Amino acid sequence: MKHKRLLALFLLATLMLTGCFGEEEEKPAQIPFEKDTVFIVGDKVVNLAKWYLYALPQYEETDRLYGSSIWDYVVDARGTTMKSAVKDDIKSQIVYTEIVCSKAEELGLGLTEEDNMDINLLTADYMDKLTPGMIEKYGIRENDVREIYADNKLALKVYEYLTLNVDTNTTEKQVRNMIIEYVPILKYYEDENEEAVMYDEQEIEERGIRAKEYLERIKSDPDITELSQATDEEYTPITITADYSTLVDKLSEKIADIAFSMKTGEINGLYDTPDAFFILDCVEEENEAASNAARIRIIEERQREYFAEKYGKWSDETVVRINNEVWDTL
Repeated sequence: MKHKRLLALFLLATLMLTGCFGEEEEKPAQIPFEKDTVFIVGDKVVNLAKWYLYALPQYEETDRLYGSSIWDYVVDARGTTMKSAVKDDIKSQIVYTEIVCSKAEELGLGLTEEDNMDINLLTADYMDKLTPGMIEKYGIRENDVREIYADNKLALKVYEYLTLNVDTNTTEKQVRNMIIEYVPILKYYEDENEEAVMYDEQEIEERGIRAKEYLERIKSDPDITELSQATDEEYTPITITADYSTLVDKLSEKIADIAFSMKTGEINGLYDTPDAFFILDCVEEENEAASNAARIRIIEERQREYFAEKYGKWSDETVVRINNEVWDTL
């Protein structure tokens, strides 16, 4: 019994220390909706002026492309109209910016004097383009415009800061793009139903012999340095700029491996696969512009994935409260 009393006293003390007994911890008061509040992201109020500054360009672009009748068009199986879809998209943009900006201080980030000078110039330019009627109709003030430019600048700083050290290493097969010309000598034809029908063995053998003779003629002609310079109606080369994975998709792994190992100026063949013979011409072993673009795409995708994971956690922790009385009128 003594042990049971001690255990009960211990549990009682634990409950009191953890706040499960007695008064609950006081929660911070919610920010009240004002008459022009559209929604609140955490503790950041988004008013009508801010909403319209984000929304107007998208509204105008949608109207310009599709006409004003588009707004009632149903865009998915759930019955979502274009109006609702665009509203949700704009809301997501604003929520994203507000959440990301809210993390700047804890990351030690802020706007520099140079940033503020740029923001002031952009704000002045934007205000000059607004008509008095628009300013009055949408309640837009200079400070609203400046705040949006500042938010977007700060959100970009947060993104760049967090993605700065994302792995930038890439492999040759991931990024190297080559320019290649190839001639496929097919072992099949398409019937009237567009279905593949294999030639018989004799025809396949004859097609291979003719293709080999064609290749030998090209390689023996000093004036021909690329397949596209030859004139033969039966053998029309296809030119592509491709990385390794694209070569695999278009030509098969076997032919991709051969092509990827070739040097500029090489014309070789006849490479045999179950569906075709191939003649290959390496026009350019590496196209620098395409390779650099591929490298950038891979790194940017890694950055987006890394940041999306961070943002997902922030978003889960942030309460977004919508003022339905205003939202439904937009």
